[in-house]
Amino acid sequence: MKKEQDTLFLMALVGVGAIIMSGLAVFKQWIIVFPLTAAMIFLAFLLLFQNRSKFIHISEKLENYAFIAALIFFIVAFILLYRPA
Repeated sequence: MKKEQDTLFLMALVGVGAIIMSGLAVFKQWIIVFPLTAAMIFLAFLLLFQNRSKFIHISEKLENYAFIAALIFFIVAFILLYRPA
């Protein structure tokens, strides 16, 4: 259990690093990089609180929703890409 918490802490540190690096890039290209910064802040908080049962349940639900959304976008992309002219 302790090793798993160490891994989660290191993943949260990677998320914080991504926030810092994308925050530095925001000064030059904020339109492009701001969504990445917002997403990384959200993911860093989810990673920091993974050792609590309430947040584990929330992250599992979000994972299911993200899978469904990715599948829908994938299907729509193939329909738009290969539709008859």
